[in-house]
Amino acid sequence: MIEKCVLYWHSTPVPCPTVIHDNMNDISQSYSYGRLGNKKNFGRKIQLLLKSSPYIPLGAVILVIVVIAIVSLTVINQKSTGTLGVTTANDQRAVVNQPVATQTLNKTFAFPLKDQTGKEVSKLVYSVESVELRNEIIIKGQKATALKGKRFLVINLKITNNYNKTIQINARDYLRLIVDGSPEKLAPDIHNDPVEVQAISTKYTRVGMAVSDTAKSIILQVGEITGKKELIKLSFK
Repeated sequence: MIEKCVLYWHSTPVPCPTVIHDNMNDISQSYSYGRLGNKKNFGRKIQLLLKSSPYIPLGAVILVIVVIAIVSLTVINQKSTGTLGVTTANDQRAVVNQPVATQTLNKTFAFPLKDQTGKEVSKLVYSVESVELRNEIIIKGQKATALKGKRFLVINLKITNNYNKTIQINARDYLRLIVDGSPEKLAPDIHNDPVEVQAISTKYTRVGMAVSDTAKSIILQVGEITGKKELIKLSFK
């Protein structure tokens, strides 16, 4: 394509310089150069704006500080979750329903602690804190469900060893259950015996047994096998 024009110089017509575009590539290149020039001019304008305004650098600093703070809090939160325990989604612990009924007792007994020769060396503090009726319990990390017509009676205990040596006791030996006035006394068959209690320390444990869910009278007997007994009538709420 040839473009022509006429210039007048001293009243004498002179032809214009001829501009020839061989193809569209020449046109596109010219357009690209124009855009590149615009970008350079825009960059210069931004630099001048940053230099002329004292607030823009301050805003940039504040933005950087906020981003760093958010990232730091996220990292700390992730570390805390990993340190303190597993997340809810990964928690594989067994879960049981709440007790059907409970009763707080807080009964404390002192039993003699004897050595191998039968000599009393200290006192064992045996506390019956509470009792519960449950349809479900945890046995060795697994959930167990009572059979139809039965419920688990769970007795929560606290055992304190004031002696300067570790002891082992059978917590179930101090408890018997009398149901509906029966002459038969039931011993706990769900337990963690023998319970090891370190010197000068307290250990929490529990024992239990299955009882009829239609039982009207339940009495807890507490005491040494050959010693004095105390009867506690249970009244669940």
